[in-house]
Amino acid sequence: MLTMYLYTFAQQENCLSTLHLKILDASSGIGIEDVTAYIPQQQKGNHSNQTGELSIEKLCTGEYTLICKHLNHEEKKEKINIKAGDNTKIIYMTCHTDTLHNVTIKGARLHWEETQVIHRIQDKDLFLSQGLSLGKALEKVNGVYNLSTGNNISKPILRGLHSNRVLILNNEIRQEGQQWGNEHAPEIDQFVAKRIEVVKGAQTIKYGSDVIGGIILVTPNPLQEIDGVGAEINTGFISNGRATAISMLLEGRKDSWKGFAWRIQGTLKRSGNTHTPDYFLKNTGMKEMNYSGAIGYQHKKINVELFHSYFNTELAIFAGSHIGNLTDLYNAFNATRPIDSSGFTYKIDMPYQHVLHQLTKVSTSYQVNRIGLLKFIAGYQQNIRKEFDRNIVALQPDGSYKPSLHFVLKTQYYNLSVAHIPIKKWTGESGMNAVLQTNEYFGSYFIPNYQKNAGGIYFTEKWHQHAFSAEGGIRFDVNQLAIQKWENNILLHRTHSFAGLAASTALRYQLPFFTFHVNAGTTWRAPFVNELYSYGVHHSAASFEMGDSLLVQERSYNTSLTIDFNHKNNFQAELTIYNNYIKNFINMQPVLPATLTIRGAFPTFQYLQTDVNMFGIEWSATTAITPKLQWHCKGNVLYAKDITQDAYLFGMPPARFESDLDYTLFQKAQNNIHFMVNASYTTKQQLVDQQLDYVPPPDAYFLLHSEWVADWLIAKQIMHFNIGVNNILNTRYRDYLNRNRYFANENGRNFYFRCSIPLFISSNKKLETNKN
Repeated sequence: MLTMYLYTFAQQENCLSTLHLKILDASSGIGIEDVTAYIPQQQKGNHSNQTGELSIEKLCTGEYTLICKHLNHEEKKEKINIKAGDNTKIIYMTCHTDTLHNVTIKGARLHWEETQVIHRIQDKDLFLSQGLSLGKALEKVNGVYNLSTGNNISKPILRGLHSNRVLILNNEIRQEGQQWGNEHAPEIDQFVAKRIEVVKGAQTIKYGSDVIGGIILVTPNPLQEIDGVGAEINTGFISNGRATAISMLLEGRKDSWKGFAWRIQGTLKRSGNTHTPDYFLKNTGMKEMNYSGAIGYQHKKINVELFHSYFNTELAIFAGSHIGNLTDLYNAFNATRPIDSSGFTYKIDMPYQHVLHQLTKVSTSYQVNRIGLLKFIAGYQQNIRKEFDRNIVALQPDGSYKPSLHFVLKTQYYNLSVAHIPIKKWTGESGMNAVLQTNEYFGSYFIPNYQKNAGGIYFTEKWHQHAFSAEGGIRFDVNQLAIQKWENNILLHRTHSFAGLAASTALRYQLPFFTFHVNAGTTWRAPFVNELYSYGVHHSAASFEMGDSLLVQERSYNTSLTIDFNHKNNFQAELTIYNNYIKNFINMQPVLPATLTIRGAFPTFQYLQTDVNMFGIEWSATTAITPKLQWHCKGNVLYAKDITQDAYLFGMPPARFESDLDYTLFQKAQNNIHFMVNASYTTKQQLVDQQLDYVPPPDAYFLLHSEWVADWLIAKQIMHFNIGVNNILNTRYRDYLNRNRYFANENGRNFYFRCSIPLFISSNKKLETNKN
């Protein structure tokens, strides 16, 4: 009896420990309210408060499994070691994903009361985009187009806006890489991303006042979510151009490393000359080599991360776009096929561009008691761009060619923010950021040397009450641009200074089956150096461009209404109506006739300023026709008017409509096979002066695609496979948003294959065993 008493007493002595938890959203770092956390082995648990904090008392020492559940987040299981006394731990939870389909992608809200409309590409949708450029991948989002120069160079257009009006955040850092050029694609390896999010319009201003078109967030998998050691291999092949791509990732976290996690990743891509239904496009290959690495440390309330990425690419420029004289140029405009053609080769000849981009990021965050999450981010980028062409000016004595254009851009980025703890029904964030940038050019003049210094301060607050949410924000920015250029053998120094306020508000109201989102905001953007001072041949764009140093800053007034409808998950639809009035809008327009230089004859473009209004409608829907068959459709129309000139705006996307069927061929447990057919129709751009351009807008076209997608459990790993064909009918067409439409057709039929193979090496988690 005494022995039993002593055992019971000792057991009670070991069951007086307390576990203090702080549960945060993995994306925002904000505490999550009403999380259920429990330890099944001890049958004890609790619920988190408004700040995401909770305590579980009278726990026995030992190793157990902690389970955290929340309505809008993925279930989280972690192994914990309860020691005598107080135990503290931070848990990160990931939001549920809510995608309509890879055609109509409707992103999950960062929180269920989120006011912004966010479209997200992740998981299977992201897999189906692997091997494509960032711009091509984002075309899956309704209302997103591509501004392209050939097949390999593209950048996203959001509601008619692109380049400096669309902000890309690469792992929390503003992507800075000569994005002012129409043919300067974002230097981002898409294989790094775990998810890509698109926020259209001026719905958020925390990242800058120049976000007139929208924001694209490219985000890797958070290091704190890594469990054990794992690897992933992604590979693909594309028949048109005989393109191959392979990317490998290795990441790990071990309990013995006491809070450290790491990741390394690399990608190789190569393609040769692509072909239309009738001919090869000479000099349209590319090659790319990228890598990235990250290491992080997490302990209690602190989180530190170091990230570095390296992007190196050579992109051939279609040879048929560089013409020697005016007569041949106008003949090329009117020809049905390029004057200069060839067969297939992987060789990259002149003209071509070589781009090297490096990004380094250091971030640290600290959860301050009774205040909130304090976060600091510092980033450094170096972008080296060289554009080569075979001309007399670039010819060296040894017969080689120096770059016709050569830029070295260096950018420092700093951001300091505080997301305060929830105060009753209020959450918010305030902060400041700064950009320090220098650019040097070597060789021929196109834009001058410049130094850009910009900074801003912002405040945002959000309020939520049951079915209603509201959010507002305000920021103030200053922007200074100093340039140095030669004019008449005199070195000129000029400084342009800009400043202004930006503000946005968003409302959300939820009814049974319906959710309403209303967004409004005003932002501004300073004219960039190319708009002010460009003059000369832009080789990779095959154009002669002229700026205007008297341009003033743009001011945008943006409003939108989005209505979501969801009926028992059998029918989902989304309708968005938006209007964007931009005062002093800067647009690059054709100027006839073409310009003849010693480098050849080129179409001429000039930056002009006017007041415009952009009105558009976007819609998408999906429904289950049968348990195995789903139908999806989407479409968008943009009406852009030059108010000052009472004319349509040049260079705006034409209307586009898509529809597809998704049939489940096989589904059992974790194995499934889907077959999909997609049809798209792009109209002729009638809303533009047909005589304004060198070539009238191309005719409307219809494209048909199909693909098979399989997820299969092999050796305890779910592998993903995708086989498909684009442009099944081998349609001859030209894209209004592709600069090469002046000279050649788009690519013809294209077969592709891709697969993703995860390799799970070890885990920190142990399987739970049921005790009878």
